[in-house]
Amino acid sequence: MPSREVELLTLEPMPLLAVGHIGPYMKIGDAFYALAQWLAERQVRTSGSRLVGVYYDDPETVEASKLRSKAAIHLAGAQEIAIDGPVERLQLRGGKHARIVHDGPYEGLMEAWGWFYDDWLAKSGEKADFSAPSFEVYLNTPEEVAPATLKTELYLPLL
Repeated sequence: MPSREVELLTLEPMPLLAVGHIGPYMKIGDAFYALAQWLAERQVRTSGSRLVGVYYDDPETVEASKLRSKAAIHLAGAQEIAIDGPVERLQLRGGKHARIVHDGPYEGLMEAWGWFYDDWLAKSGEKADFSAPSFEVYLNTPEEVAPATLKTELYLPLL
């Protein structure tokens, strides 16, 4: 894997609306679909929003069928929206994070995360905060661009 540029930054807490998913991370699209349907049924305006995938488990140590994640959206005015199942409110913690940008298909995300944790983190002198989930922010989607031009930000919470 080529070297990636890592940026250290301090984030504000991020309020989200989310749908839970249990199973292989590459199947989180089902939860994003459920979230999109829920938003559409309530005619929630999503312009200017960001889609976020929140990941709680290490896929190298947790069986794929038991991996926990959430498909989420960060949008203005989310606090005024009445919530009911399957959507819940979720807030990602702010604070110190490391970020890389993955260019290309989602199938390459596992390799990018592997490099982030196994190579960069091990050599950086930084310590991961495993009490907080890692997450991805999708800067565009397969509905908007070809897989080769997808851009995804990967965020690793740090102590």
